[in-house]
Amino acid sequence: MNPALFAKIPSKNLFRSVITILLLSISAISAAQKNKPFDPAGAKPKLGIAQTKVMVLGITHLDAASSKFQLAWLEPLMCRLRAYNPQVILTEALPGEQVMGLDAYAAYHGDAGKYAGPTLEMAKTAQAELHLNAAQALVKADSLANKGSLSPAQRRNLAAWFVAAAEPFSATVQWMRLDSVERTAGDGMSASLAKRLNRFIALRSELSSIAARLAADVGLERVYGAGDHASDAVLPNQANMQAAVDAEPGLKDLFNHNTAAFHAVPEDTMKLVSPAQVVPVFKWKNSARFAELDADAQWFSMLRSTKMGLVGRQRVAAWEAQNLQMAVAIREATAAIAGGRAL
Repeated sequence: MNPALFAKIPSKNLFRSVITILLLSISAISAAQKNKPFDPAGAKPKLGIAQTKVMVLGITHLDAASSKFQLAWLEPLMCRLRAYNPQVILTEALPGEQVMGLDAYAAYHGDAGKYAGPTLEMAKTAQAELHLNAAQALVKADSLANKGSLSPAQRRNLAAWFVAAAEPFSATVQWMRLDSVERTAGDGMSASLAKRLNRFIALRSELSSIAARLAADVGLERVYGAGDHASDAVLPNQANMQAAVDAEPGLKDLFNHNTAAFHAVPEDTMKLVSPAQVVPVFKWKNSARFAELDADAQWFSMLRSTKMGLVGRQRVAAWEAQNLQMAVAIREATAAIAGGRAL
């Protein structure tokens, strides 16, 4: 700015000009602050209790691992999770309430059995044996679980109620907390359901062998299902979806990770054929690079596609709805442990 310009302005007018500029600047700043979008994250530094920690663990489905895979190979991972010591553990399984809801609304949602067949079958068997419905079983289970210091008989009883509430993996937690000689029929648990739970303990499934096992190891009474399939009601028609995918070259390869970017990472195709592969595979599945590549392959690819059009957008919308339902489940399960740790 040229100082000579101000030399020509009388001092009184110059003072007024400076004041006017300052007032306009303050007004502009004030307006900008008022128009700033509200950001709930701004409350974090002001929390009276520390933030709740939520660890999200990406897991390769263990039932898809090599036939050579052994559950004992998970021990390095389990050591890390036990050190984290979560107070709440959530899984991708459907919560019992949704399992029963999908079954009740089968005419609208389709067959709940395709998502949770064994869970539904076991729940209905236990309900008939105990003469109660899923909601009644859950009320009884919650009440008993909150007592703490349970006897073996109470744990068998609690396991039976969890099965009836369509929460078999919480029942598995109780079964794992019993000594092997105590995992028998009685106290509301029938011989057939006891046999099923004995099989659940040894399942090659992350739900049993990681989530339920960890819950038992750290002294929790249950796990929480955070999965969702109610949002499947807004999925595009399967035939339309298939036609749209077929019309877009390269989309199937993206879905199947059959691209140069994925091929450059050996861990992406490892099938857990040896103990040495376990930690590298889990590190890869939980890396920022995997998240970036997988999101692009599975979802952004459909949003970019002009050939998929509305079908692609609808599929992504259903996925987002599913994720939001899962977020709700996580928020509800962590409500009582403010400042604590969830997995």
